[in-house]
Amino acid sequence: MPDTEHTDGGKRQEPDGTTLTVEEWIELMNRHDSFDQYAKKRKKEQREKRREEQE
Repeated sequence: MPDTEHTDGGKRQEPDGTTLTVEEWIELMNRHDSFDQYAKKRKKEQREKRREEQE
């Protein structure tokens, strides 16, 4: 990948032109989706709470 000079003197890499499939894009976005992460955390907490109540 060619490097180009950045205005602050640092170098940044240019994209290589590859694209993600729809599935790869969705998976990538889900990893960074705070609402999805929050929902997973809440479900986990609810499961743990139910287990404690059953004991």
